Amino acid sequence: MSRIPIHTRRDFLSRGLGLVGVGSSIPHFLVRTSLAADKEEREGRIIVSLLLEGGPDGLSIAIPHGHDEYYKARPKLNYSKEELIRLNDEMGLHPRLTGFKSLYDKGQMALVLGTAFPNYDLSHFVARDYWEAGNKTDTTGKPGATGWIGRYLDHAFPDATSPTLNVAVVPRRFPLILTGKKHQGVGLDTPDAFAYKGQQSAKELDLYRKLSELPSACPRDDLDFISKTGINANSASERIRELAGHYATPAAYPDTQFGRSVKTIAALINGGLDGRAYYAAQGIAVFGGYDTHADQKGRLDALLGELNQTVSAFYEDLERCGNAKRVLTFTFAEFGRRVKENFSGGTDHGLAQPMFLFGPGVKGGIHGTQASLTDLDPNGNLKMVDDFRRVYSSVIEKWLCAPSETILGEKFPMLDVIA
Repeated sequence: MSRIPIHTRRDFLSRGLGLVGVGSSIPHFLVRTSLAADKEEREGRIIVSLLLEGGPDGLSIAIPHGHDEYYKARPKLNYSKEELIRLNDEMGLHPRLTGFKSLYDKGQMALVLGTAFPNYDLSHFVARDYWEAGNKTDTTGKPGATGWIGRYLDHAFPDATSPTLNVAVVPRRFPLILTGKKHQGVGLDTPDAFAYKGQQSAKELDLYRKLSELPSACPRDDLDFISKTGINANSASERIRELAGHYATPAAYPDTQFGRSVKTIAALINGGLDGRAYYAAQGIAVFGGYDTHADQKGRLDALLGELNQTVSAFYEDLERCGNAKRVLTFTFAEFGRRVKENFSGGTDHGLAQPMFLFGPGVKGGIHGTQASLTDLDPNGNLKMVDDFRRVYSSVIEKWLCAPSETILGEKFPMLDVIA
Protein backbone atom coordinates (compact mmCIF):
# COMPACT_ATOMS: atom_id res chain seq x y z
CA MET A 1 0.00 0.00 0.00
CA SER A 2 1.44 3.39 -0.94
CA ARG A 3 2.30 5.87 1.76
CA ILE A 4 0.86 9.37 1.99
CA PRO A 5 2.87 11.50 -0.45
CA ILE A 6 5.21 13.74 1.48
CA HIS A 7 3.75 16.82 -0.16
CA THR A 8 0.31 15.78 1.09
CA ARG A 9 1.63 15.31 4.60
CA ARG A 10 3.27 18.72 4.40
CA ASP A 11 0.07 20.27 3.07
CA PHE A 12 -1.92 18.65 5.83
CA LEU A 13 0.43 20.01 8.45
CA SER A 14 0.32 23.52 7.03
CA ARG A 15 -3.36 23.72 6.08
CA GLY A 16 -5.19 20.61 7.12
CA LEU A 17 -5.91 21.71 10.66
CA GLY A 18 -8.47 24.17 9.35
CA LEU A 19 -10.69 21.33 8.25
CA VAL A 20 -12.81 20.81 11.34
CA GLY A 21 -16.43 20.77 10.36
CA VAL A 22 -15.75 20.00 6.70
CA GLY A 23 -17.68 16.79 7.07
CA SER A 24 -18.22 13.67 9.08
CA SER A 25 -16.98 11.26 6.43
CA ILE A 26 -13.55 10.75 7.91
CA PRO A 27 -13.16 7.03 8.64
CA HIS A 28 -13.76 5.95 12.21
CA PHE A 29 -10.58 3.88 12.23
CA LEU A 30 -8.60 7.12 12.08
CA VAL A 31 -10.18 8.54 15.21
CA ARG A 32 -7.81 6.78 17.60
CA THR A 33 -6.41 9.57 19.70
CA SER A 34 -8.06 11.25 22.62
CA LEU A 35 -7.83 14.81 23.83
CA ALA A 36 -8.03 13.68 27.43
CA ALA A 37 -5.03 15.29 29.08
CA ASP A 38 -2.42 13.19 30.83
CA LYS A 39 -1.49 13.90 34.45
CA GLU A 40 1.18 16.47 33.57
CA GLU A 41 -1.19 18.35 31.29
CA ARG A 42 -3.99 18.28 33.87
CA GLU A 43 -1.67 19.86 36.39
CA GLY A 44 0.15 22.24 34.03
CA ARG A 45 0.00 26.00 34.40
CA ILE A 46 -2.48 28.00 32.37
CA ILE A 47 -2.58 31.62 31.28
CA VAL A 48 -5.81 33.46 30.50
CA SER A 49 -5.81 36.84 28.72
CA LEU A 50 -8.79 39.18 28.94
CA LEU A 51 -9.01 42.08 26.49
CA LEU A 52 -10.85 45.16 27.78
CA GLU A 53 -11.83 46.44 24.37
CA GLY A 54 -11.90 50.11 23.53
CA GLY A 55 -9.28 51.59 25.85
CA PRO A 56 -10.57 51.89 29.44
CA ASP A 57 -10.04 54.92 31.62
CA GLY A 58 -7.39 53.72 34.03
CA LEU A 59 -7.91 56.66 36.39
CA SER A 60 -11.50 55.54 36.93
CA ILE A 61 -10.52 51.90 37.51
CA ALA A 62 -7.42 52.33 39.68
CA ILE A 63 -8.24 55.67 41.26
CA PRO A 64 -5.41 57.87 42.63
CA HIS A 65 -7.59 59.42 45.35
CA GLY A 66 -4.52 60.50 47.30
CA HIS A 67 -3.61 62.98 44.54
CA ASP A 68 -5.44 66.33 44.66
CA GLU A 69 -4.68 66.77 40.95
CA TYR A 70 -7.06 63.92 40.16
CA TYR A 71 -10.03 65.84 41.54
CA LYS A 72 -8.94 69.06 39.83
CA ALA A 73 -8.69 67.35 36.42
CA ARG A 74 -11.98 65.48 36.91
CA PRO A 75 -14.54 67.84 38.47
CA LYS A 76 -17.45 65.79 37.04
CA LEU A 77 -15.97 62.35 36.46
CA ASN A 78 -14.14 61.85 39.75
CA TYR A 79 -15.09 59.29 42.37
CA SER A 80 -15.20 60.63 45.89
CA LYS A 81 -13.17 59.12 48.69
CA GLU A 82 -16.44 57.94 50.20
CA GLU A 83 -17.71 56.00 47.17
CA LEU A 84 -14.50 54.40 45.84
CA ILE A 85 -13.05 51.18 47.25
CA ARG A 86 -9.98 52.12 49.21
CA LEU A 87 -6.78 50.08 48.81
CA ASN A 88 -4.39 52.41 50.62
CA ASP A 89 -3.84 56.12 51.25
CA GLU A 90 -3.05 56.73 47.59
CA MET A 91 -5.00 54.27 45.46
CA GLY A 92 -8.52 52.87 45.29
CA LEU A 93 -10.78 50.91 42.96
CA HIS A 94 -13.95 51.78 41.07
CA PRO A 95 -17.02 51.22 43.28
CA ARG A 96 -18.20 48.28 41.16
CA LEU A 97 -14.98 46.28 41.66
CA THR A 98 -15.91 44.67 44.98
CA GLY A 99 -14.82 41.22 43.82
CA PHE A 100 -11.43 42.61 42.81
CA LYS A 101 -11.05 43.89 46.37
CA SER A 102 -11.87 40.43 47.74
CA LEU A 103 -9.15 38.89 45.59
CA TYR A 104 -6.79 41.71 46.60
CA ASP A 105 -7.44 40.99 50.28
CA LYS A 106 -6.58 37.32 49.69
CA GLY A 107 -3.31 38.27 47.99
CA GLN A 108 -4.64 37.05 44.64
CA MET A 109 -4.76 40.34 42.73
CA ALA A 110 -1.79 42.35 41.52
CA LEU A 111 -2.34 45.89 40.25
CA VAL A 112 0.44 47.20 38.01
CA LEU A 113 0.34 50.96 37.47
CA GLY A 114 1.40 53.03 34.49
CA THR A 115 2.00 50.40 31.81
CA ALA A 116 2.47 51.39 28.17
CA PHE A 117 4.70 50.88 25.14
CA PRO A 118 7.48 53.25 23.92
CA ASN A 119 6.54 55.54 21.02
CA TYR A 120 2.92 54.56 21.35
CA ASP A 121 0.25 54.74 18.66
CA LEU A 122 -3.28 55.64 19.75
CA SER A 123 -5.03 53.80 16.94
CA HIS A 124 -7.19 51.03 18.43
CA PHE A 125 -5.95 48.45 15.95
CA VAL A 126 -2.25 49.34 15.95
CA ALA A 127 -2.10 49.64 19.74
CA ARG A 128 -3.85 46.30 20.24
CA ASP A 129 -1.27 44.66 17.98
CA TYR A 130 1.50 46.10 20.17
CA TRP A 131 -0.03 44.49 23.24
CA GLU A 132 -0.82 41.19 21.56
CA ALA A 133 2.42 40.75 19.63
CA GLY A 134 4.72 42.27 22.24
CA ASN A 135 6.58 44.07 19.45
CA LYS A 136 6.04 46.37 16.47
CA THR A 137 6.97 43.73 13.92
CA ASP A 138 4.01 41.36 14.02
CA THR A 139 0.72 42.89 12.95
CA THR A 140 -2.72 41.42 12.39
CA GLY A 141 -3.05 40.09 8.86
CA LYS A 142 0.67 40.07 8.18
CA PRO A 143 1.76 36.66 6.87
CA GLY A 144 3.51 34.73 9.62
CA ALA A 145 2.59 37.20 12.36
CA THR A 146 2.56 35.73 15.86
CA GLY A 147 1.60 36.85 19.34
CA TRP A 148 3.73 36.52 22.43
CA ILE A 149 1.66 33.73 23.98
CA GLY A 150 1.60 31.89 20.65
CA ARG A 151 5.39 32.10 20.52
CA TYR A 152 5.59 30.78 24.06
CA LEU A 153 3.49 27.76 23.08
CA ASP A 154 5.68 27.16 20.03
CA HIS A 155 8.74 27.20 22.28
CA ALA A 156 7.34 25.15 25.16
CA PHE A 157 5.44 22.55 23.13
CA PRO A 158 7.37 22.15 19.86
CA ASP A 159 6.17 18.60 19.21
CA ALA A 160 2.61 18.85 20.54
CA THR A 161 -0.12 18.25 17.97
CA SER A 162 -3.19 18.99 20.05
CA PRO A 163 -5.19 21.84 18.46
CA THR A 164 -6.56 22.94 21.82
CA LEU A 165 -3.42 24.22 23.49
CA ASN A 166 -4.63 27.75 22.67
CA VAL A 167 -8.34 28.49 22.68
CA ALA A 168 -10.10 31.81 22.11
CA VAL A 169 -13.76 32.15 23.06
CA VAL A 170 -14.69 35.23 21.10
CA PRO A 171 -17.24 36.05 18.36
CA ARG A 172 -14.70 37.67 16.05
CA ARG A 173 -11.32 36.90 14.53
CA PHE A 174 -8.84 34.67 16.30
CA PRO A 175 -6.61 36.99 18.36
CA LEU A 176 -3.02 37.67 17.43
CA ILE A 177 -1.89 37.18 21.03
CA LEU A 178 -2.55 33.40 20.92
CA THR A 179 -1.32 32.84 17.37
CA GLY A 180 1.83 30.77 16.95
CA LYS A 181 3.55 29.37 13.90
CA LYS A 182 3.20 25.78 15.06
CA HIS A 183 0.10 26.21 17.17
CA GLN A 184 -2.60 28.02 15.23
CA GLY A 185 -5.25 27.61 17.93
CA VAL A 186 -9.00 27.17 17.91
CA GLY A 187 -11.57 29.92 18.04
CA LEU A 188 -15.21 29.59 18.94
CA ASP A 189 -18.11 31.86 19.72
CA THR A 190 -20.22 29.27 21.51
CA PRO A 191 -19.50 25.56 22.03
CA ASP A 192 -22.23 24.62 19.56
CA ALA A 193 -20.69 26.89 16.93
CA PHE A 194 -17.16 25.56 17.37
CA ALA A 195 -14.97 26.24 14.35
CA TYR A 196 -11.29 25.48 13.98
CA LYS A 197 -9.34 28.52 12.79
CA GLY A 198 -8.69 27.93 9.11
CA GLN A 199 -10.07 28.21 5.62
CA GLN A 200 -12.20 25.73 3.73
CA SER A 201 -10.92 26.28 0.23
CA ALA A 202 -11.41 23.89 -2.68
CA LYS A 203 -7.79 22.77 -2.30
CA GLU A 204 -8.30 22.00 1.38
CA LEU A 205 -11.51 20.15 0.68
CA ASP A 206 -9.65 18.04 -1.87
CA LEU A 207 -6.92 17.35 0.68
CA TYR A 208 -9.53 16.31 3.22
CA ARG A 209 -11.10 13.91 0.73
CA LYS A 210 -7.70 12.34 -0.02
CA LEU A 211 -7.08 11.77 3.67
CA SER A 212 -10.59 10.43 4.21
CA GLU A 213 -10.11 7.87 1.45
CA LEU A 214 -7.02 6.31 3.02
CA PRO A 215 -7.52 2.60 3.69
CA SER A 216 -7.28 1.10 7.15
CA ALA A 217 -4.16 -0.80 6.06
CA CYS A 218 -2.09 2.31 5.42
CA PRO A 219 1.26 2.46 7.25
CA ARG A 220 1.34 2.97 11.01
CA ASP A 221 3.40 6.15 10.91
CA ASP A 222 0.95 7.72 8.46
CA LEU A 223 -1.93 6.85 10.76
CA ASP A 224 -0.04 8.32 13.69
CA PHE A 225 0.69 11.45 11.71
CA ILE A 226 -2.94 11.92 10.75
CA SER A 227 -4.33 11.10 14.16
CA LYS A 228 -1.98 13.59 15.80
CA THR A 229 -3.08 16.43 13.53
CA GLY A 230 -6.41 16.63 11.72
CA ILE A 231 -8.11 13.87 13.67
CA ASN A 232 -7.35 15.64 16.92
CA ALA A 233 -9.02 18.71 15.44
CA ASN A 234 -12.21 16.76 14.76
CA SER A 235 -12.05 15.23 18.22
CA ALA A 236 -11.57 18.72 19.67
CA SER A 237 -14.90 19.94 18.40
CA GLU A 238 -16.70 17.06 20.08
CA ARG A 239 -14.70 17.41 23.28
CA ILE A 240 -15.38 21.13 23.57
CA ARG A 241 -19.10 20.69 22.94
CA GLU A 242 -19.20 17.94 25.52
CA LEU A 243 -17.34 19.88 28.23
CA ALA A 244 -18.95 23.28 27.75
CA GLY A 245 -22.36 22.22 26.53
CA HIS A 246 -23.17 20.22 29.65
CA TYR A 247 -21.36 22.37 32.19
CA ALA A 248 -23.18 23.10 35.42
CA THR A 249 -21.79 25.38 38.10
CA PRO A 250 -23.11 27.34 41.08
CA ALA A 251 -20.81 30.26 40.18
CA ALA A 252 -22.93 33.22 39.06
CA TYR A 253 -21.52 34.43 35.74
CA PRO A 254 -23.35 37.32 34.08
CA ASP A 255 -25.59 36.25 31.20
CA THR A 256 -23.63 38.30 28.66
CA GLN A 257 -21.33 37.48 25.76
CA PHE A 258 -18.29 38.04 27.97
CA GLY A 259 -19.71 36.19 30.96
CA ARG A 260 -20.62 33.19 28.83
CA SER A 261 -17.18 33.22 27.18
CA VAL A 262 -15.33 33.06 30.48
CA LYS A 263 -17.76 30.45 31.79
CA THR A 264 -16.86 28.33 28.74
CA ILE A 265 -13.16 28.73 29.57
CA ALA A 266 -13.87 27.56 33.13
CA ALA A 267 -15.77 24.56 31.75
CA LEU A 268 -12.83 23.57 29.55
CA ILE A 269 -10.27 23.95 32.33
CA ASN A 270 -12.38 22.21 34.96
CA GLY A 271 -13.30 19.51 32.47
CA GLY A 272 -9.66 18.56 31.91
CA LEU A 273 -9.01 19.92 28.42
CA ASP A 274 -5.30 20.16 27.64
CA GLY A 275 -5.44 23.91 26.90
CA ARG A 276 -2.62 26.06 28.25
CA ALA A 277 -3.70 29.48 26.98
CA TYR A 278 -7.19 30.98 26.73
CA TYR A 279 -8.59 34.33 25.62
CA ALA A 280 -11.84 36.27 25.92
CA ALA A 281 -12.74 39.89 25.13
CA GLN A 282 -15.05 42.25 26.96
CA GLY A 283 -16.53 45.52 25.93
CA ILE A 284 -17.82 45.95 22.41
CA ALA A 285 -21.22 44.40 23.14
CA VAL A 286 -21.80 46.77 26.07
CA PHE A 287 -22.57 50.29 24.80
CA GLY A 288 -19.64 50.19 22.38
CA GLY A 289 -17.04 49.09 24.90
CA TYR A 290 -14.53 51.11 26.88
CA ASP A 291 -14.08 53.83 24.24
CA THR A 292 -15.79 56.32 26.54
CA HIS A 293 -15.57 59.64 24.77
CA ALA A 294 -19.01 60.41 26.24
CA ASP A 295 -21.28 59.18 29.06
CA GLN A 296 -18.29 57.60 30.74
CA LYS A 297 -19.67 57.09 34.23
CA GLY A 298 -22.78 55.20 33.15
CA ARG A 299 -20.90 53.01 30.72
CA LEU A 300 -18.15 52.18 33.21
CA ASP A 301 -20.73 51.20 35.81
CA ALA A 302 -22.12 48.60 33.38
CA LEU A 303 -18.77 47.41 32.03
CA LEU A 304 -16.94 47.18 35.33
CA GLY A 305 -19.90 45.54 37.00
CA GLU A 306 -19.82 42.87 34.30
CA LEU A 307 -16.03 42.50 34.56
CA ASN A 308 -16.13 42.26 38.35
CA GLN A 309 -18.85 39.60 38.37
CA THR A 310 -17.15 37.59 35.64
CA VAL A 311 -13.68 37.49 37.18
CA SER A 312 -15.12 36.77 40.64
CA ALA A 313 -17.25 33.89 39.32
CA PHE A 314 -14.30 32.52 37.33
CA TYR A 315 -12.01 32.21 40.35
CA GLU A 316 -14.81 30.90 42.55
CA ASP A 317 -15.45 28.25 39.88
CA LEU A 318 -11.78 27.33 39.51
CA GLU A 319 -11.34 27.12 43.28
CA ARG A 320 -14.39 24.87 43.55
CA CYS A 321 -12.74 22.36 41.22
CA GLY A 322 -9.22 22.70 42.59
CA ASN A 323 -7.84 24.51 39.55
CA ALA A 324 -7.39 28.08 40.76
CA LYS A 325 -3.73 27.52 41.62
CA ARG A 326 -3.06 26.54 37.99
CA VAL A 327 -4.51 29.66 36.38
CA LEU A 328 -3.05 33.14 36.04
CA THR A 329 -5.34 35.71 34.42
CA PHE A 330 -4.36 39.17 33.22
CA THR A 331 -6.16 42.11 31.64
CA PHE A 332 -4.93 44.31 28.82
CA ALA A 333 -6.34 46.98 26.53
CA GLU A 334 -5.27 49.08 23.57
CA PHE A 335 -4.46 52.13 25.70
CA GLY A 336 -5.77 54.27 28.54
CA ARG A 337 -7.43 57.68 28.55
CA ARG A 338 -6.25 61.25 29.07
CA VAL A 339 -6.12 62.87 32.47
CA LYS A 340 -8.56 65.70 31.85
CA GLU A 341 -12.22 65.01 31.23
CA ASN A 342 -13.64 66.32 27.98
CA PHE A 343 -16.80 68.37 27.41
CA SER A 344 -18.95 65.33 26.59
CA GLY A 345 -18.81 63.62 29.94
CA GLY A 346 -15.97 61.36 28.88
CA THR A 347 -12.25 61.10 28.22
CA ASP A 348 -10.21 60.78 25.05
CA HIS A 349 -7.52 58.29 24.01
CA GLY A 350 -4.54 58.39 26.34
CA LEU A 351 -1.44 56.47 27.19
CA ALA A 352 -0.41 54.71 30.40
CA GLN A 353 -2.91 52.35 32.01
CA PRO A 354 -3.13 49.82 34.84
CA MET A 355 -2.93 46.07 34.34
CA PHE A 356 -4.54 43.51 36.63
CA LEU A 357 -3.21 40.01 37.29
CA PHE A 358 -5.28 37.45 39.20
CA GLY A 359 -4.74 34.08 40.82
CA PRO A 360 -2.96 32.40 43.72
CA GLY A 361 0.26 32.55 41.69
CA VAL A 362 0.53 36.34 41.66
CA LYS A 363 2.29 38.50 44.21
CA GLY A 364 -0.68 40.48 45.43
CA GLY A 365 -0.60 44.21 45.97
CA ILE A 366 0.13 47.41 44.08
CA HIS A 367 3.19 47.42 41.84
CA GLY A 368 4.84 50.39 40.21
CA THR A 369 4.03 54.01 40.86
CA GLN A 370 1.19 56.24 39.81
CA ALA A 371 2.25 58.37 36.84
CA SER A 372 2.32 62.09 37.50
CA LEU A 373 -1.01 63.80 36.88
CA THR A 374 0.70 67.11 36.12
CA ASP A 375 3.90 66.16 34.27
CA LEU A 376 2.13 65.03 31.10
CA ASP A 377 3.26 64.60 27.52
CA PRO A 378 2.42 67.38 25.00
CA ASN A 379 -0.96 65.78 24.26
CA GLY A 380 -2.05 65.65 27.88
CA ASN A 381 -1.27 61.95 28.33
CA LEU A 382 0.12 60.20 31.36
CA LYS A 383 3.71 59.21 30.75
CA MET A 384 4.72 55.57 30.77
CA VAL A 385 6.01 54.25 34.07
CA ASP A 386 6.74 50.67 32.96
CA ASP A 387 6.92 48.97 29.60
CA PHE A 388 4.19 46.33 29.74
CA ARG A 389 6.68 43.83 28.38
CA ARG A 390 8.27 43.88 31.83
CA VAL A 391 5.04 42.28 33.05
CA TYR A 392 5.15 39.80 30.18
CA SER A 393 8.78 39.00 30.98
CA SER A 394 7.87 38.27 34.58
CA VAL A 395 4.96 36.05 33.59
CA ILE A 396 7.05 34.15 31.03
CA GLU A 397 10.03 33.60 33.32
CA LYS A 398 8.35 32.99 36.67
CA TRP A 399 4.91 31.61 35.80
CA LEU A 400 5.46 29.85 32.50
CA CYS A 401 9.10 28.97 33.24
CA ALA A 402 10.37 29.89 29.78
CA PRO A 403 13.14 32.24 28.57
CA SER A 404 11.51 35.61 28.04
CA GLU A 405 14.16 36.90 25.65
CA THR A 406 13.42 34.03 23.27
CA ILE A 407 9.70 34.87 23.33
CA LEU A 408 9.85 38.67 23.30
CA GLY A 409 12.94 39.11 21.13
CA GLU A 410 14.81 41.14 23.73
CA LYS A 411 15.44 41.14 27.46
CA PHE A 412 13.24 43.20 29.78
CA PRO A 413 13.79 43.59 33.53
CA MET A 414 11.15 41.65 35.43
CA LEU A 415 8.62 43.17 37.80
CA ASP A 416 8.02 41.40 41.08
CA VAL A 417 4.43 40.41 40.29
CA ILE A 418 4.65 36.60 40.46
CA ALA A 419 4.84 34.86 43.83
